[in-house]
Amino acid sequence: MKIALIHMRHANSGGTERFLNALSRYLAERGEDVTIICRSHVAPSHPAIGFVRLRPFSVGKAHRIWRFAQAVERHVNAADYDLVYALGKTWTHDMLRIGGGTTHHHLASMPRRRLRFKDKVAMRIEARAMAPGAYYHVVSNSWQSDSEIAEAYRVPAARRSVIHNFVDTRRFDRQRLGNEVAALGQQLGLDGNTPVLLFLGTGYRRKGLEPTLEAFARLDVEATLLVVGRDSQQAEYEAHAQRLGIADKCRFLGEQASPERYFALADCYVLPARYEPFGFTVLEALACGTPVITTQSCGAKEVVTPEVATVIDAADNVAALAQAMAHWVGQKDAAALGMRCRELALTLDVEEIMAQNYRRILAVHQQKQAAR
Repeated sequence: MKIALIHMRHANSGGTERFLNALSRYLAERGEDVTIICRSHVAPSHPAIGFVRLRPFSVGKAHRIWRFAQAVERHVNAADYDLVYALGKTWTHDMLRIGGGTTHHHLASMPRRRLRFKDKVAMRIEARAMAPGAYYHVVSNSWQSDSEIAEAYRVPAARRSVIHNFVDTRRFDRQRLGNEVAALGQQLGLDGNTPVLLFLGTGYRRKGLEPTLEAFARLDVEATLLVVGRDSQQAEYEAHAQRLGIADKCRFLGEQASPERYFALADCYVLPARYEPFGFTVLEALACGTPVITTQSCGAKEVVTPEVATVIDAADNVAALAQAMAHWVGQKDAAALGMRCRELALTLDVEEIMAQNYRRILAVHQQKQAAR
């Protein structure tokens, strides 16, 4: 089968990009003829994968998104793909995967933000992508996103399905990372006895760094908070940590190339997200044997259990967040806890989740053939 996968950016980092790499590799290993339609790309995850690079003239981000979607439409209509699977921000496809929630709900989660022209363009593309007749099937990575799609675009239940995110349990494995983690702890000056809490992500406000700092300031036990990731307002958060009196216990480390080392180093991963359609990082932490704190606004709540995670009602419930931190800090070095975390992650290993996606692709292809 000749399959086209579409995403503007093919790269080695980013949630959608990780999905694109994993799915394209899985399909190619099964002998499918895989082409990635993109604007830019790095080396493929399998040597048999081909690329179609579309770079129409554009001025500014909003125009770039729109012009790429137009170019995809022209290319796909002129090509002979058996199935076209898009990953967002285009409108020409047989299947569409919504990995970051709907643009409509994402923007609604930021009520103080004014709509930019780029946002308006993204909403227009999304509405066109999910208009009746534009697709055979829409896949979401959480029931949370699935309900958003039904609410915003009235996609029929028979044309929707949920396939949760995955984790590479070989890469995210505390046992395999033992020596690297020990070296990282020494590099950071950690004594190995003081509990370590980890906040990791890009976009500090949406992922809840402010309440994380405020809850951490309430802890009555010695602990260290590591903040990994980037944000243009990082200096403001560092100043807030200073005001809270925790600057000496809170380390801002910026973006790091090997997040698995930090998940394996931590005793608890903290993601009190205001809006997170799923959250790859929740599974990555669990695969490393690290329990998680998150919120009802994070789609990963659907796959965790109370034995390995605390799900609080809202990011701004600082008291509940502090209580959860204290609970998991008290579980430091509990071997059984690490095993339970990893066992859950193994049920969402990349190979199993890619197999589910492949079965859905085959079913949609049959549906498309029957409709002709």
